[in-house]
Amino acid sequence: MTRWGLPALRRGIQIASIVVLVLLPLLSLYTHFHSARAIGDLPPDTWRGAAVRQIDNLVGDIPSRRKAVETTQGTFWSARILGISLTDPLAGAEAIVSSRSFYVPLLWSLIVPVVLSVVLGRVFCGWICPMNTLLELVDKCRRVLGILEIRERDVRFSKATKYVVLAVALGFVAIGGVPFLAMIYPPAVISREIHLVVFGAGIGLGAYLILAICAFELFVSRRWWCRTICPGGATYSLLGRFRPIRVRRNADKCIECGDCVRVCQFDLRPMLVETTGMECTNCGSCVSGCGSRALGYSLTLPGLGPRERSTPPPEDRNTTRRPSKRAMGAVILVLVAASPAAAHHILGLPHYSYKDNYPQAPTLEYPATTGPYDVLMTSYPGRPVPGEASTVCFYIKDRNTDLPYDRPVTVQVLKTSTFGSNTVIHDPATRQPFDNQHKYTITFPDEAEYIVELTMDVEGKTEVIPFLVVVGSPTAAASVVIAIVAGLSVFLIVVRAVKKKRDRRRRSRAAMPGEQPEVQVASRIVSP
Repeated sequence: MTRWGLPALRRGIQIASIVVLVLLPLLSLYTHFHSARAIGDLPPDTWRGAAVRQIDNLVGDIPSRRKAVETTQGTFWSARILGISLTDPLAGAEAIVSSRSFYVPLLWSLIVPVVLSVVLGRVFCGWICPMNTLLELVDKCRRVLGILEIRERDVRFSKATKYVVLAVALGFVAIGGVPFLAMIYPPAVISREIHLVVFGAGIGLGAYLILAICAFELFVSRRWWCRTICPGGATYSLLGRFRPIRVRRNADKCIECGDCVRVCQFDLRPMLVETTGMECTNCGSCVSGCGSRALGYSLTLPGLGPRERSTPPPEDRNTTRRPSKRAMGAVILVLVAASPAAAHHILGLPHYSYKDNYPQAPTLEYPATTGPYDVLMTSYPGRPVPGEASTVCFYIKDRNTDLPYDRPVTVQVLKTSTFGSNTVIHDPATRQPFDNQHKYTITFPDEAEYIVELTMDVEGKTEVIPFLVVVGSPTAAASVVIAIVAGLSVFLIVVRAVKKKRDRRRRSRAAMPGEQPEVQVASRIVSP
């Protein structure tokens, strides 16, 4: 492959990943309206209406295309692509650690991502992850800081930090039984935010987390998240610790120009190693940036190839082999020593589907698991209307015996608040099982985001499962406040940059031969 072919291939795959990221919720939206025979209800002059109609034109009445659409749904956290289930290894680890059990369908969905990681290492990070693509753009924007007269800072953190974050996070999950990583893991957060936008719910709080990470990398530390914090990156690095395909340096061709060091955003310094270590994403930036062709991909079998590092720089010696072993030990300790927790795993994002008993509108389905039970919350209508009664049902069964859950459950509803505590709008209500269905009638008063909390007994322990429901198209006051603050900050930065440039030009003119600063001229006039 030519020097420019590899970057073009990677950019193409990154763009395709973004397209898939947006296409998944669009396909769910299309399935929503097609199943309800309500595509005509979408205004054709909106981008949603145009997108759904375009998908409908492409699918037509061709059975194979129809099946492909129906078997493609989910997010980058948990998805089904053309009928093949795929789950992020971090999501799988969280589900296994929290429940101390192995759910066979979940294990099958981990095969493809795990095998790719074992063979190629952090290839998801370098080629597919939407957060990495976004942060690469942020890294390019750091060049603008100099134009705005802002000092470019790059505070360094240890690369071993992300392994500590992974171990601590899994420890909390195991002890508390509350899977929370999907709420902070950027690929899952970005998927959720795009889902909300596609379904007309606006921007959620997750967008602020993404903006905060981008701002920190822009002003404080270059590639901070992927290098030093991301628990998903730590998981992929551990899986690819002994990967056979990696970048290798040919010492005979290397002229030690340092070009590869300058282009590596993960600060791995390929010029100083024989083969790249577990931190490498196999992005190929160093390969395409090496003018002497000293770097290239090679098949290096464990124990047969050269050692991972020759003479690592002093500052890197404590962040290569030993931290990885400690992290592996910590993760194993969490898996073995943690007490069992009755925990749940939200399978992807809620998706909309058609129910025969509700032909006039689709129903929202929100699946989850807790201990040995599969839980499905449905809401009719799929998008509740403020002030109108909605029907919320829970279907619960034991996945091992296929028997329905035969004990009462309790449900309460809270209205989320950007600032302050959540407000209870539906007091806890207990229902007895009825044909495997626990049914509630709930009226959501306003356009907002609500949490429907299901409380049930799981193997002698009380488990609370939260389900997010978006009512109407809420406009968060926090969004307005943050937009105003951001706009004011940009204005002040530009004003400050203009002032500093004007002062610099003034000093430059004053220092030119034959000219003196005005203050010196004035002093000569008044002096005797």
